[in-house]
Amino acid sequence: MKRVLVDTNILIDFSKGKGELLEKYLLGKDKWELWVNPVVVAEFLNDKWLTTKVKQKKAEEFIDLFKCVDINKKEGIKTGELIRSGQIDYLGDGMIASSCLINKILLLTRNKKHFCRVKGLRLL
Repeated sequence: MKRVLVDTNILIDFSKGKGELLEKYLLGKDKWELWVNPVVVAEFLNDKWLTTKVKQKKAEEFIDLFKCVDINKKEGIKTGELIRSGQIDYLGDGMIASSCLINKILLLTRNKKHFCRVKGLRLL
């Protein structure tokens, strides 16, 4: 089974009814294990449309469909390296990329330009 970290943009697309890409992976649960990390969770849940408790609960239930890989000092060190070396421009993207690299997880994203310079990162 292949492990895939799902980037925030994919989750947002799905929540807005444009989730054909994620649907493919959700339907193939026998082939794919879907993950997020705390950065993806925070980015997804900071959306201004989550104005009611009902919407917040629904968003949190959606996030619960995914396993969560923790971020620790290793990811922090790797993120620093990625930013310092110019492979990543943004802290959040660095934490996402380092989670994938350290835990050997593929990354499902539409923002390939944010991650294409990261050596060893496997994008879907």
